[in-house]
Amino acid sequence: MELSVQSIDINVGKHKVVLNNQDARELGVMAGDRVRLKDHGYLTAIVDTTDDMISRGTMGAYHEVMEHIDGTGTIEITPATKPASIGTIKKIMNAQKISREEIYEMVGDIVKENLSDIEMAAFITATHMNCLPAQETEWLTRAMIDTGEKIEFDTHPIMDKHSIGGVPGNKISLLIVPIIAAAGLLIPKTSSRAITGAGGTADLMEILAPVEFPADEIKSMTEKVGGVIVWGGATNIAPADDKLIRVEYPLSLAPSCQLLASIMAKKGAVGADCVVIDIPTGAGTKILNVEEGRAMARGLIDLGARLGMQVECAMTYG
Repeated sequence: MELSVQSIDINVGKHKVVLNNQDARELGVMAGDRVRLKDHGYLTAIVDTTDDMISRGTMGAYHEVMEHIDGTGTIEITPATKPASIGTIKKIMNAQKISREEIYEMVGDIVKENLSDIEMAAFITATHMNCLPAQETEWLTRAMIDTGEKIEFDTHPIMDKHSIGGVPGNKISLLIVPIIAAAGLLIPKTSSRAITGAGGTADLMEILAPVEFPADEIKSMTEKVGGVIVWGGATNIAPADDKLIRVEYPLSLAPSCQLLASIMAKKGAVGADCVVIDIPTGAGTKILNVEEGRAMARGLIDLGARLGMQVECAMTYG
């Protein structure tokens, strides 16, 4: 099918197009399906449909698609198959084993925006119901590291810390990072914005100073003054992590295996050698009791060892 192109100058974070419902029915696609766009090259996009926003014979293209197509004439559009990653998500739902290759392909699809928010929500929900075993969690972590930028320091050891979070007003990173830097060690602390609470460490730090820097600036600032507290989402460090966090937030879910991978991928990507992790437990936290806290600590220590990091965990109460 050949369609004219109408630009929709909105960033949606994915390759998405909007088709008139009549055109979509003729093409044999529904909302959430994929289409292949042929211009000077090929691009796969996720379909939205409408009765009145886009007229028949026209394809609405969001900003991310317009960056890759000419947009001045017509474009050839054909149905495309769904990513194989959807089958991987179904296997997790059914508590089946998945391979290293399947995990790498799925994380690659997340980074390339090939999965819709609904499909990523299904992945998060699936791992909440059937958490990945240790080997698969390691593969997930390595895939998250390998699909983004890495910071490599000439000086070692590289120190890092993390708090599982969930406690409003916890500002421990703002105290620890300058203490470690003052001791002559390097600590490139990448933090998240809010996940399950009203504000994350990066949100708190942003009250005092800018937190959005590219990876090369993070490295140079750390080498210059000993430490930084920055928002990891402004970099291309473990980019799949922040894309998953964006979907986790409205669900208020943080599956333990994904939490492990999320934490350790950011640490691995900055080259951390030694990591201290605070695990708040009790009412109002993410970890409801000591038993869950101990299980989380064992998982973090084990995953750290698999990745070549020395990890120490401390449980705190509320």
